[in-house]
Amino acid sequence: MRDVVPTFTRSGLDVQVKIFRDANAEQFTSDLFPGVTFWDNGPGMRDQNEFCDAALDIDCDFLFFLDSDAFFFDADWAVRHFKAFEDPNVAAVSLVPRNGRPAVFALIFRIASYRDLPAPVFACRYEFPKDWPEGVGLENGDAATRELIKRGKAIVNVAMDESAEHIANFRSSTALRAARESFTRAIGEGAFDICVARHRAFIVPAHDNVLLGCLYDAIFGQPFAPDEAGTPLGSSVTLPNLRKAVENICDVGDLDRLRARFQRSRRATLRMAACEGVNVEIPWVLPDENIADGGQARPDKG
Repeated sequence: MRDVVPTFTRSGLDVQVKIFRDANAEQFTSDLFPGVTFWDNGPGMRDQNEFCDAALDIDCDFLFFLDSDAFFFDADWAVRHFKAFEDPNVAAVSLVPRNGRPAVFALIFRIASYRDLPAPVFACRYEFPKDWPEGVGLENGDAATRELIKRGKAIVNVAMDESAEHIANFRSSTALRAARESFTRAIGEGAFDICVARHRAFIVPAHDNVLLGCLYDAIFGQPFAPDEAGTPLGSSVTLPNLRKAVENICDVGDLDRLRARFQRSRRATLRMAACEGVNVEIPWVLPDENIADGGQARPDKG
Protein backbone atom coordinates (compact mmCIF):
# COMPACT_ATOMS: atom_id res chain seq x y z
CA MET A 1 0.00 0.00 0.00
CA ARG A 2 2.91 2.30 0.77
CA ASP A 3 3.98 2.35 -2.88
CA VAL A 4 0.76 1.41 -4.66
CA VAL A 5 -1.38 4.34 -3.46
CA PRO A 6 0.99 7.18 -4.46
CA THR A 7 1.78 5.49 -7.77
CA PHE A 8 -1.88 5.25 -8.77
CA THR A 9 -2.44 8.80 -7.49
CA ARG A 10 0.36 10.12 -9.69
CA SER A 11 -1.35 8.51 -12.68
CA GLY A 12 -4.29 10.88 -12.17
CA LEU A 13 -6.65 8.66 -10.17
CA ASP A 14 -8.47 9.66 -7.00
CA VAL A 15 -7.46 6.84 -4.64
CA GLN A 16 -9.16 5.83 -1.39
CA VAL A 17 -8.05 2.91 0.79
CA LYS A 18 -10.27 0.62 2.84
CA ILE A 19 -8.92 -2.24 4.98
CA PHE A 20 -11.17 -5.11 6.01
CA ARG A 21 -10.25 -6.08 9.56
CA ASP A 22 -11.59 -9.62 9.80
CA ALA A 23 -9.38 -10.37 12.82
CA ASN A 24 -7.11 -8.59 15.30
CA ALA A 25 -8.73 -5.23 14.63
CA GLU A 26 -6.76 -3.61 17.45
CA GLN A 27 -3.55 -4.08 15.45
CA PHE A 28 -4.81 -1.90 12.59
CA THR A 29 -4.98 1.70 13.77
CA SER A 30 -5.16 5.13 12.17
CA ASP A 31 -1.71 5.89 13.58
CA LEU A 32 -0.23 3.07 11.53
CA PHE A 33 -2.49 3.60 8.50
CA PRO A 34 -3.27 7.31 8.20
CA GLY A 35 -6.09 8.21 5.85
CA VAL A 36 -7.41 4.64 5.71
CA THR A 37 -11.05 3.67 6.34
CA PHE A 38 -11.49 0.46 8.34
CA TRP A 39 -14.29 -2.03 7.83
CA ASP A 40 -14.83 -4.67 10.53
CA ASN A 41 -16.47 -8.05 10.20
CA GLY A 42 -19.98 -8.49 11.51
CA PRO A 43 -23.52 -9.22 10.30
CA GLY A 44 -23.62 -9.07 6.50
CA MET A 45 -19.82 -8.90 6.33
CA ARG A 46 -18.63 -11.97 8.19
CA ASP A 47 -15.71 -12.91 5.97
CA GLN A 48 -13.72 -11.89 2.92
CA ASN A 49 -16.36 -13.06 0.46
CA GLU A 50 -19.08 -10.94 2.04
CA PHE A 51 -16.70 -8.00 2.29
CA CYS A 52 -16.03 -8.22 -1.44
CA ASP A 53 -19.75 -8.12 -2.18
CA ALA A 54 -20.31 -5.25 0.27
CA ALA A 55 -17.55 -3.29 -1.44
CA LEU A 56 -19.63 -3.21 -4.62
CA ASP A 57 -21.74 -0.50 -2.95
CA ILE A 58 -18.77 1.90 -2.79
CA ASP A 59 -19.30 4.97 -4.97
CA CYS A 60 -16.44 4.59 -7.46
CA ASP A 61 -15.64 3.48 -11.00
CA PHE A 62 -12.97 0.87 -10.24
CA LEU A 63 -12.05 -1.32 -7.30
CA PHE A 64 -8.67 -2.90 -6.58
CA PHE A 65 -8.80 -5.92 -4.30
CA LEU A 66 -5.32 -6.53 -2.87
CA ASP A 67 -4.84 -9.54 -0.63
CA SER A 68 -2.98 -9.12 2.64
CA ASP A 69 -0.48 -11.77 1.48
CA ALA A 70 0.50 -9.84 -1.67
CA PHE A 71 3.42 -7.41 -1.86
CA PHE A 72 4.43 -5.25 -4.82
CA PHE A 73 7.97 -4.89 -6.10
CA ASP A 74 6.88 -2.53 -8.87
CA ALA A 75 3.68 -0.52 -8.49
CA ASP A 76 4.26 1.19 -11.86
CA TRP A 77 3.73 -2.20 -13.46
CA ALA A 78 0.21 -2.34 -12.02
CA VAL A 79 -0.55 1.14 -13.34
CA ARG A 80 0.59 0.08 -16.80
CA HIS A 81 -1.89 -2.79 -16.72
CA PHE A 82 -4.64 -0.39 -15.66
CA LYS A 83 -4.48 1.06 -19.19
CA ALA A 84 -6.27 -2.10 -20.34
CA PHE A 85 -9.50 -0.42 -19.20
CA GLU A 86 -9.21 1.99 -22.12
CA ASP A 87 -11.05 -0.85 -23.87
CA PRO A 88 -14.65 -0.54 -22.53
CA ASN A 89 -15.13 -4.29 -22.93
CA VAL A 90 -12.45 -5.10 -20.32
CA ALA A 91 -14.15 -5.92 -17.02
CA ALA A 92 -11.11 -6.83 -14.92
CA VAL A 93 -7.36 -7.29 -14.75
CA SER A 94 -6.08 -10.15 -12.60
CA LEU A 95 -2.47 -9.41 -11.63
CA VAL A 96 -1.93 -12.69 -9.74
CA PRO A 97 -3.45 -15.87 -11.18
CA ARG A 98 -4.59 -18.99 -9.37
CA ASN A 99 -3.56 -22.15 -11.22
CA GLY A 100 -3.36 -20.17 -14.43
CA ARG A 101 -6.81 -18.60 -14.08
CA PRO A 102 -7.94 -15.13 -12.93
CA ALA A 103 -8.12 -14.69 -9.16
CA VAL A 104 -8.97 -12.03 -6.59
CA PHE A 105 -5.51 -11.89 -4.94
CA ALA A 106 -4.75 -8.66 -6.81
CA LEU A 107 -7.79 -7.86 -8.94
CA ILE A 108 -8.57 -4.50 -10.53
CA PHE A 109 -12.07 -4.36 -11.96
CA ARG A 110 -14.72 -2.11 -13.44
CA ILE A 111 -17.31 -2.00 -10.68
CA ALA A 112 -20.31 -1.58 -13.01
CA SER A 113 -19.52 -4.91 -14.70
CA TYR A 114 -19.64 -6.77 -11.39
CA ARG A 115 -22.70 -4.96 -10.04
CA ASP A 116 -24.66 -6.42 -12.96
CA LEU A 117 -23.99 -9.98 -11.77
CA PRO A 118 -26.42 -11.92 -9.54
CA ALA A 119 -25.61 -11.87 -5.83
CA PRO A 120 -23.63 -13.20 -4.13
CA VAL A 121 -21.00 -12.15 -6.66
CA PHE A 122 -17.75 -13.30 -5.06
CA ALA A 123 -18.89 -16.25 -2.93
CA CYS A 124 -17.21 -19.64 -3.09
CA ARG A 125 -19.52 -22.44 -4.09
CA TYR A 126 -19.77 -26.12 -4.98
CA GLU A 127 -21.41 -27.38 -8.13
CA PHE A 128 -22.61 -30.93 -8.80
CA PRO A 129 -21.97 -32.05 -5.18
CA LYS A 130 -23.87 -35.31 -5.79
CA ASP A 131 -21.05 -36.27 -8.19
CA TRP A 132 -18.35 -35.72 -5.54
CA PRO A 133 -15.37 -36.08 -5.78
CA GLU A 134 -16.02 -35.22 -9.42
CA GLY A 135 -17.93 -32.08 -8.42
CA VAL A 136 -16.65 -28.56 -8.99
CA GLY A 137 -15.36 -26.33 -6.22
CA LEU A 138 -15.28 -22.67 -7.22
CA GLU A 139 -13.03 -20.28 -5.29
CA ASN A 140 -14.12 -16.72 -4.51
CA GLY A 141 -14.56 -14.78 -7.73
CA ASP A 142 -14.48 -17.82 -10.05
CA ALA A 143 -18.22 -17.79 -10.74
CA ALA A 144 -18.12 -14.06 -11.49
CA THR A 145 -15.28 -14.53 -13.96
CA ARG A 146 -17.16 -17.31 -15.73
CA GLU A 147 -20.36 -15.28 -15.95
CA LEU A 148 -18.60 -12.18 -17.28
CA ILE A 149 -16.89 -14.21 -20.00
CA LYS A 150 -20.26 -15.73 -20.94
CA ARG A 151 -21.55 -12.17 -21.37
CA GLY A 152 -18.72 -11.36 -23.76
CA LYS A 153 -16.62 -9.34 -21.31
CA ALA A 154 -12.82 -9.57 -21.31
CA ILE A 155 -10.74 -10.50 -18.27
CA VAL A 156 -7.02 -9.72 -18.59
CA ASN A 157 -5.19 -12.57 -16.88
CA VAL A 158 -1.51 -11.87 -16.22
CA ALA A 159 0.60 -15.02 -16.47
CA MET A 160 2.39 -16.29 -13.36
CA ASP A 161 5.88 -15.79 -14.78
CA GLU A 162 5.22 -12.10 -15.40
CA SER A 163 3.31 -11.68 -12.14
CA ALA A 164 6.11 -13.16 -10.02
CA GLU A 165 8.56 -10.61 -11.40
CA HIS A 166 6.50 -7.71 -10.06
CA ILE A 167 4.54 -8.95 -7.07
CA ALA A 168 5.10 -11.51 -4.30
CA ASN A 169 2.10 -13.55 -3.24
CA PHE A 170 2.42 -15.60 -0.08
CA ARG A 171 -0.91 -17.23 -0.70
CA SER A 172 -2.77 -18.61 2.34
CA SER A 173 -0.12 -17.57 4.89
CA THR A 174 -2.67 -15.40 6.71
CA ALA A 175 -5.36 -18.05 6.26
CA LEU A 176 -3.12 -20.63 7.94
CA ARG A 177 -2.68 -18.43 11.00
CA ALA A 178 -6.43 -17.85 11.15
CA ALA A 179 -7.02 -21.59 10.73
CA ARG A 180 -4.75 -22.40 13.65
CA GLU A 181 -6.61 -19.93 15.85
CA SER A 182 -9.97 -21.48 14.93
CA PHE A 183 -8.94 -25.14 14.87
CA THR A 184 -7.09 -25.21 18.17
CA ARG A 185 -10.20 -24.11 20.03
CA ALA A 186 -11.79 -27.38 18.97
CA ILE A 187 -8.92 -29.86 18.62
CA GLY A 188 -6.02 -28.45 20.65
CA GLU A 189 -2.50 -27.30 19.80
CA GLY A 190 -0.91 -30.70 19.26
CA ALA A 191 -3.70 -31.90 17.03
CA PHE A 192 -3.23 -28.93 14.69
CA ASP A 193 0.44 -29.82 14.16
CA ILE A 194 -0.68 -33.37 13.29
CA CYS A 195 -3.02 -31.85 10.67
CA VAL A 196 -0.07 -29.97 9.19
CA ALA A 197 1.93 -33.18 8.92
CA ARG A 198 -0.97 -35.06 7.28
CA HIS A 199 -2.25 -32.45 4.85
CA ARG A 200 0.23 -31.08 2.31
CA ALA A 201 -1.89 -27.99 1.69
CA PHE A 202 -0.63 -26.62 5.02
CA ILE A 203 3.07 -27.00 4.19
CA VAL A 204 3.62 -24.14 1.74
CA PRO A 205 1.81 -21.42 3.74
CA ALA A 206 3.60 -22.64 6.89
CA HIS A 207 6.92 -22.27 5.07
CA ASP A 208 5.91 -18.82 3.79
CA ASN A 209 5.17 -17.74 7.36
CA VAL A 210 8.68 -18.83 8.36
CA LEU A 211 10.08 -16.59 5.62
CA LEU A 212 7.82 -13.69 6.57
CA GLY A 213 8.96 -14.18 10.15
CA CYS A 214 12.61 -13.84 9.10
CA LEU A 215 11.80 -10.63 7.24
CA TYR A 216 9.67 -9.25 10.07
CA ASP A 217 12.44 -9.86 12.58
CA ALA A 218 15.01 -8.20 10.32
CA ILE A 219 12.86 -5.07 9.87
CA PHE A 220 11.19 -4.70 13.26
CA GLY A 221 13.30 -6.84 15.59
CA GLN A 222 10.18 -8.54 16.91
CA PRO A 223 8.79 -12.09 16.71
CA PHE A 224 6.29 -12.80 13.95
CA ALA A 225 2.96 -14.49 14.69
CA PRO A 226 3.83 -15.30 18.32
CA ASP A 227 1.55 -17.36 20.53
CA GLU A 228 0.41 -16.27 23.99
CA ALA A 229 3.74 -17.40 25.43
CA GLY A 230 5.63 -15.23 22.94
CA THR A 231 7.02 -18.14 20.88
CA PRO A 232 7.87 -16.93 17.35
CA LEU A 233 5.51 -18.52 14.80
CA GLY A 234 3.58 -20.11 17.67
CA SER A 235 0.38 -18.86 16.02
CA SER A 236 1.42 -20.48 12.74
CA VAL A 237 3.75 -23.50 12.57
CA THR A 238 7.14 -23.31 14.26
CA LEU A 239 10.23 -24.18 12.26
CA PRO A 240 10.94 -27.44 14.18
CA ASN A 241 7.36 -28.62 13.67
CA LEU A 242 7.49 -27.73 9.98
CA ARG A 243 10.70 -29.70 9.56
CA LYS A 244 9.07 -32.69 11.25
CA ALA A 245 6.12 -32.41 8.87
CA VAL A 246 8.27 -32.55 5.73
CA GLU A 247 10.39 -35.42 7.05
CA ASN A 248 7.50 -37.78 6.32
CA ILE A 249 7.19 -36.75 2.66
CA CYS A 250 8.80 -39.47 0.55
CA ASP A 251 7.22 -38.97 -2.87
CA VAL A 252 9.88 -37.53 -5.19
CA GLY A 253 7.34 -35.56 -7.20
CA ASP A 254 5.88 -33.97 -4.07
CA LEU A 255 9.35 -33.03 -2.85
CA ASP A 256 10.28 -31.51 -6.21
CA ARG A 257 7.12 -29.41 -6.23
CA LEU A 258 7.76 -28.24 -2.68
CA ARG A 259 11.38 -27.44 -3.49
CA ALA A 260 10.36 -25.30 -6.48
CA ARG A 261 7.69 -23.50 -4.46
CA PHE A 262 10.08 -22.92 -1.55
CA GLN A 263 12.70 -21.49 -3.90
CA ARG A 264 10.20 -19.08 -5.42
CA SER A 265 9.18 -17.86 -1.96
CA ARG A 266 12.82 -17.52 -0.91
CA ARG A 267 13.62 -15.39 -3.95
CA ALA A 268 10.60 -13.18 -3.25
CA THR A 269 11.60 -12.78 0.40
CA LEU A 270 15.14 -11.80 -0.51
CA ARG A 271 13.84 -9.24 -3.00
CA MET A 272 11.53 -7.80 -0.35
CA ALA A 273 14.45 -7.60 2.07
CA ALA A 274 16.52 -5.77 -0.55
CA CYS A 275 13.69 -3.28 -1.08
CA GLU A 276 13.67 -2.61 2.69
CA GLY A 277 17.46 -2.38 2.87
CA VAL A 278 17.89 -5.24 5.34
CA ASN A 279 19.75 -8.53 5.32
CA VAL A 280 17.78 -11.66 6.08
CA GLU A 281 18.93 -15.21 6.73
CA ILE A 282 16.51 -17.94 5.71
CA PRO A 283 16.71 -21.30 7.49
CA TRP A 284 16.44 -24.59 5.67
CA VAL A 285 13.32 -26.74 5.80
CA LEU A 286 14.09 -29.53 3.36
CA PRO A 287 17.36 -31.31 4.26
CA ASP A 288 18.94 -30.82 0.83
CA GLU A 289 18.45 -27.06 1.19
CA ASN A 290 20.84 -27.24 4.14
CA ILE A 291 23.37 -29.21 2.08
CA ALA A 292 23.08 -26.77 -0.84
CA ASP A 293 23.59 -23.50 0.98
CA GLY A 294 24.85 -24.25 4.47
CA GLY A 295 21.50 -23.61 6.14
CA GLN A 296 20.93 -20.01 5.11
CA ALA A 297 19.65 -18.35 1.97
CA ARG A 298 21.83 -16.12 -0.10
CA PRO A 299 20.56 -13.53 -2.59
CA ASP A 300 20.47 -14.71 -6.19
CA LYS A 301 23.14 -13.11 -8.33
CA GLY A 302 21.79 -11.27 -11.34
